[in-house]
Amino acid sequence: MVKVILSLLLLLLGINAKNYFARIPEEAKTRRINESLSRELAIKCGRSTGNKVKDNQGRLYPWAVSITLRNKNTLGGAIISPYHIITAAHGFLRFDVDHPGPCLVTSYKNESEVLIKKVAFGDDCIRSAVTRLSSKNLCGISKIQTAKIRMVAIDHGFAMGLCQEGHDWAIIELEEPIEFDNYTSPICLPFPGQPVQPVVTAISWGRTSIYYESDPLIREIPMQSDPSCSAPWSDQMPTKVMDYLCAKSLDPGNWNSKRTCHGDSGSGLQQVDSHGLYTLVGVTSFGSVGCPPNELARFTRISNYLEDICELTGVCYTV
Repeated sequence: MVKVILSLLLLLLGINAKNYFARIPEEAKTRRINESLSRELAIKCGRSTGNKVKDNQGRLYPWAVSITLRNKNTLGGAIISPYHIITAAHGFLRFDVDHPGPCLVTSYKNESEVLIKKVAFGDDCIRSAVTRLSSKNLCGISKIQTAKIRMVAIDHGFAMGLCQEGHDWAIIELEEPIEFDNYTSPICLPFPGQPVQPVVTAISWGRTSIYYESDPLIREIPMQSDPSCSAPWSDQMPTKVMDYLCAKSLDPGNWNSKRTCHGDSGSGLQQVDSHGLYTLVGVTSFGSVGCPPNELARFTRISNYLEDICELTGVCYTV
């Protein structure tokens, strides 16, 4: 019954419940890259320039971006083409905060709420200020660049599934293409059925703890994959969902252990092979309430959506 009501609401908002993707602005259509560029991305993707960091000539994770509002992080994301960023769907929806269940989507955010945000790229520090936060990370002068958002395509299945059936991913398309260099480049998409490694890493500007603010300096969050998706007793959110990729802290008994928290949503979950090639295996979705050290973090498994990504963006080298 709730899904029927939600479908009617979305129809009133001009969004057909039968469509697989909602778009903001509604009339916008995605622009696909050509086959030649897709093949070129397959050669250039996933290459860290971390060996040049000491000389200030590169970044460890040049595909990591922050979707910012007034220079503060609101979502993470990962570059997959000069025009396209993968992030989380839930960052573009409104929710009924009084709903007793896991969540109830009331509407998609409007055009002005979305297009006011910027995609920050090209540096590990998203604000040009020396700021000491509770997390004790120090951020110096930033060389960050920003890009305007042209449109967002959002997997409609997330809203229809009441936050319990996966589909928490979206594609941001930029107004102008990003120019790739040592500081900015795409991450590789996975191949169908590509195994997830025992240790994976989220890259984000989110909080280090529920008690802290989001940090202007990027951080690495190494985590252990959990194929069984076993949640702590206090976590009543779903675990057996077809597109979930689950992970936990490397040290669940240690309160200071690294784990995902607020502000990490949309950030890429990556793994690296023996040749140093990085692959995007997941998008940060949500975790246990309060970000406890034993939290179960859920990520959207990218390999489930390769054909959709190809259709939307033209990035088709793994399909």
